[in-house]
Amino acid sequence: MIWQLTFWVALATAAVVSFRYFRDLGDITQGIFNVQRKNVLFAIRHENQMIATGVGGTLVAGILHYWQGAGIGWVFVVAACANALMLAFPWLWIHVGLRNQQSHAAYYSLDEAKDWVRPEDSVIVIENGGVARAHPDYHIKRPHIAGTADGLGGENVVMTYCALTHLGLGFKPEIDGRPLDIEVLAQHGNNLIMKDMSTGEPIQQVYGTRECNGRWAQGMEPWPTFRMSFRGFQKAYPNGKVFLNSIVPFRKNPLLWAFDNVVEAVFLWGTIPHHGTAELLFKTMNVQDDRLPGKTLVWGFNVGRDSAAYTEDFIRENGNIVNATVGGQRIVAAYHPEYESIGVYYNDGDGPVTRVEFGGESDQGRLRRVETLKAGAYWFVCINYFPETELNPVHRVGQASQVA
Repeated sequence: MIWQLTFWVALATAAVVSFRYFRDLGDITQGIFNVQRKNVLFAIRHENQMIATGVGGTLVAGILHYWQGAGIGWVFVVAACANALMLAFPWLWIHVGLRNQQSHAAYYSLDEAKDWVRPEDSVIVIENGGVARAHPDYHIKRPHIAGTADGLGGENVVMTYCALTHLGLGFKPEIDGRPLDIEVLAQHGNNLIMKDMSTGEPIQQVYGTRECNGRWAQGMEPWPTFRMSFRGFQKAYPNGKVFLNSIVPFRKNPLLWAFDNVVEAVFLWGTIPHHGTAELLFKTMNVQDDRLPGKTLVWGFNVGRDSAAYTEDFIRENGNIVNATVGGQRIVAAYHPEYESIGVYYNDGDGPVTRVEFGGESDQGRLRRVETLKAGAYWFVCINYFPETELNPVHRVGQASQVA
């Protein structure tokens, strides 16, 4: 009797935990199940324990079945196979399909990248001391994190990306001066959730802070990030490098080649309709705001605890330059037509800016880029994470503006 009871308890426990792991960290499973944020965070914090429980419970049930004859044979076989699939899918999806490239991403010259990126494609750019890197959405969408061991011009900076948010953000992966080993673990609310591997704590991409410390806590230092067309990038940075993420060649690793193609197909199946329609792929949103259609691209940012967002149309309709005050700080948003890029800068001068060049040279001196800019992110995501956002704030200047 004790063996029978132990068998069923072990198998049931393994099945429940395996299902929860599959449901909460399976990523695409959120299109089927109503996954709550608290459950995703729990699974991230306890991933190893959940895997161990699923595997251990199944093994205990198997030993009792074949050693003591406990349970029912076909039930055990079906449950064991189901548990194995539910545990394997999220682990393979996360750790193999979205292989971490925090320190070994491959960057290529402009000439090499021209075969893979169209001139009109939008690229996400980070720059330091003239060293510039472009990240096309198509190529950065699968690893989600890209960087190199030598950093960006000597600074420890990586690019993070969430396809659902249409958002690339540069960060220094450090908190309190301690370097972080970060991995992609999940998404919720249509935004990437990473994991600080040393503490096991989730990090929401749009905030860059550990979940346990809250939205306004000290987190990873954001690095100025902006979008421009690939042809604009070539003009601005003739020595720039481009991130390309190729599928592993068949001759090098047939199994990984096949798996990469499956993951790529799933991403395209999900992201193409997500980007091309008004519907959300995952409807896990808490805030609704009808000031703009949800899929409108905005350039959102925060200064302190105040947030604002601009649309490209608004900036261009206002002569390509807009002055405003956000969080007590003067800022200027500018559209640079030659480079097909929007820049948002701090204005530390005495008056409004009427002339600004790409990179920040202006009639008020050299301007610094706002490091918290979410360039070209979807409005529905920005407003979900920054519900206090002021849309298109403006302080009009009574003279013509000049933007290059």
